[in-house]
Amino acid sequence: MNTNYIPELTELARENISFSHSELLEGAAVPPLCGWTIAGMCAETAGLPLKLYATNTKKANNAMDDYASFLPGAVTLGDILEEAGYHNVFMCGSDVEFGGRLNYLSQHGNYELLDYYRAIEEGRIPKGYYVWWGFEDQSLFAWAKEELTELAKEDRPFNFTVLTVDTHSQDGWVCDLCKNETVSQYGNVWRCASRQISEFVEWIRKQDFYENTTVIIAGDHCSMDRDFYGDYTYERNYGEATRKVYNAFLNSAVEPVKEENRMFTTLDLFPSTLAAMGVEIEGDRLGLGVNLFGSEQTLAEKYGYDYMFGEMRKTSIFYDRELLYPEK
Repeated sequence: MNTNYIPELTELARENISFSHSELLEGAAVPPLCGWTIAGMCAETAGLPLKLYATNTKKANNAMDDYASFLPGAVTLGDILEEAGYHNVFMCGSDVEFGGRLNYLSQHGNYELLDYYRAIEEGRIPKGYYVWWGFEDQSLFAWAKEELTELAKEDRPFNFTVLTVDTHSQDGWVCDLCKNETVSQYGNVWRCASRQISEFVEWIRKQDFYENTTVIIAGDHCSMDRDFYGDYTYERNYGEATRKVYNAFLNSAVEPVKEENRMFTTLDLFPSTLAAMGVEIEGDRLGLGVNLFGSEQTLAEKYGYDYMFGEMRKTSIFYDRELLYPEK
């Protein structure tokens, strides 16, 4: 776009590792069945799409909270880190049950869950307070700093994930920190989000635990705002006008073989996250994802987007029987 609404995030990407489709700042393509929050989480932490039988409505997309188990046949980031002795923590300013997130995180990694209702229980926000999806990112980051400070005192490693929400569609949430700097509300919200994330990262960098901590910033899916992006549509074609998902890896344990001119998707962020932490992955592949720090071709590079995404849209007996509804 002609205006850079995220200059601080842009600088973080340029100063650190950020995988790109070109020599410019671009991010990960979003494959089919990975384009909403819980599906994006599955892509980036399990290397898998969320393939339900009906995916043509919003309710169907977020129907996993009606299921007793969530991808019981999958092995996820949370599973791997729990087995390695990590304390997994997930924080969001909304209801963690939405879309099946509670089941996914509790069944895969035994995450400690900090959400809107936990914030009320602890008196962090007044009872009955509710804006946007719950409470704003401004309060979320303040809470996150306190939790990170306590986690760093433990005698075990931690995996701390924060899910922000102010930039969700439509038009985003205007908080007390937002300024009137652009011609649109959504532009102002993005400017504010960029500053808040940058400030949060700078705080992390000043903490004693940062030296031995990898920080990863990634979008879960492209913005669903209907008006803001003009010709840069949300359609899942992969021409010049297609938007992608931001990524930046700070304090990575390894350097990438090739950072630019890659064809890759959000599925590839799963093994890449572990690699950035210093984990060695045999074959550099997990789920449908490929470690971007290594030399192995991604599925998109090997087969092209059209073929790869066409195959992903097909019914998979393996997926249904082994991952979604495994036989006992």
